[in-house]
Amino acid sequence: MTTQSGEEAFKEYVSALESNQSELEYLSNKIYALVSEAEASTGRDMGARNFNMSFDVKDLPTGRYGVITYQFKWIGFATTEDKRIMAGDAFAGGLYLSKDDALIITYPSGYKVDAVSPEPDIVRANELIWYGLRDFSPGEPSVVLRSTFPVVWVVVSVIGVVAIIIAGGITYKKKQEKKIIEAVILKTDEDKILEVLKDAGGVLYQSDIIEKTGFSKSKTSALLNSLKENGRIEKVMKGRKNLIRLK
Repeated sequence: MTTQSGEEAFKEYVSALESNQSELEYLSNKIYALVSEAEASTGRDMGARNFNMSFDVKDLPTGRYGVITYQFKWIGFATTEDKRIMAGDAFAGGLYLSKDDALIITYPSGYKVDAVSPEPDIVRANELIWYGLRDFSPGEPSVVLRSTFPVVWVVVSVIGVVAIIIAGGITYKKKQEKKIIEAVILKTDEDKILEVLKDAGGVLYQSDIIEKTGFSKSKTSALLNSLKENGRIEKVMKGRKNLIRLK
């Protein structure tokens, strides 16, 4: 977004989002589904609240970018043991970050990183950052934090200490070209799922789609949700499994 016209385009886009909260509602619904799935897999009580969408223009080494940040509080995301905070098991099916997305895990002062997998792209004071396009393995990213305070402080300080932020950077220097490239990438993955379904007669369990495409659980789930919203497929619960049908 190196030109004045690019910055104006971003401001117009922001204005449209602020007047229509459907984008935030869409993200909130996806997060609720993710948290519900994590609650079922970990057996811990979880919840999501305090959803917020903010906008900023930032100068980065690679250029000037318009950044849209989605932020929320994930209750029960991390567990504690002795002087440690452990996070990552909530991503039981892994995590899929689209291109231009970033995952930021922020932790409180008085803690240091004891272990992290995979290595973050950027490490800042009290922040770990991973950029997309990335497909995390089940249980990742995994982070273990160790308190530098005496044990007596841990009980107080670990309540709600891990913040999750998903930020999408948008450059408007080549706005149209970029949107086309993103659409082609997404269409290719969705088409692969549709082709697998067609080859199977139009009906497959979600687990079979994962096996046949080689996609991770989280990526497959995201793509199937997109296909469902676009009216291309339907999901039917069969016991504890999702049966996917072409429409």
